[in-house]
Amino acid sequence: MKNKKELRLIRFLKLLFALLDLIGFPRHFSRFSRMDFDNWQLFALLVLRQKCGKSYDEFCIEWLPALTPVLNFLGLKKIPEPSTLRKFGRRLKARWAHLALGGCIRLAFVDEVIAGIDGTGMSSRRGCLHYYKRIGQKIKKKDFLKVVGVADMITQLVTAIKIRKKERHDNVDFASQMRKTRRAVKIKRGLGDKGFDAEKNHVVMEELGAEFISPPKNKDVPVHRTKGAHRKKLKQYFPKKKYNQRSKKETVWSVVKDKYGKVVRSVVFHAQKIEIIMRFLAYNLDRLIILGF
Repeated sequence: MKNKKELRLIRFLKLLFALLDLIGFPRHFSRFSRMDFDNWQLFALLVLRQKCGKSYDEFCIEWLPALTPVLNFLGLKKIPEPSTLRKFGRRLKARWAHLALGGCIRLAFVDEVIAGIDGTGMSSRRGCLHYYKRIGQKIKKKDFLKVVGVADMITQLVTAIKIRKKERHDNVDFASQMRKTRRAVKIKRGLGDKGFDAEKNHVVMEELGAEFISPPKNKDVPVHRTKGAHRKKLKQYFPKKKYNQRSKKETVWSVVKDKYGKVVRSVVFHAQKIEIIMRFLAYNLDRLIILGF
């Protein structure tokens, strides 16, 4: 069992390195950087940390030294200190992590996707909310991170996410996330729940060369009083069979939270963003292995 796990981790890292090569991630940010570790090694360790769900100290001191094949594959001559990974996470621009996340769909050689969009939340509190209420401690909205993401309903790979530290309506991030997905791959169809029912979303998807399906709000309102040509069309005929694929988006969110955790350990917002993106990247790489890559 241990050998199988180690082999799977090596496959995981090979896919990650292929992804970093695909997006052109530099080995060093500067020629004056210290050469103890390169960017690829540290990036891989950040993703592995999210995969195993450990803190920086647990990961570097307890978990990593036991995996000799992983150390050999990464070419690590010594184990990095927890502070080394923390500092790299602060230096790393979120743009590179987003590019890596979006590049997974290209690594799977997918020509077009059925893009399902939905929102979810990540907690910055480590304890159970039930016990916070029992001890009389108030739950604040600032302890909640909002994530709106797009995933392919066929491969179930996440293509783009937007992270906010304040609660906002999911619809605000619709256009930006669909455009980000389109830059990575062609979109055949977009799917969203009732919260994304807006004529402007249909217009955006039409500009991207795709159709958009979302259940119209206010079913009791007659067609002739419904605003927007696209929304009127959906009220007259709703393609339920096509729309039912959207349920897979809920599966993606559920797997990410159950397998990699729904609590963010970092305190600073930039570090929280990197942590969440790395979590979704770990999910994508595991998904690619399941798909046979």
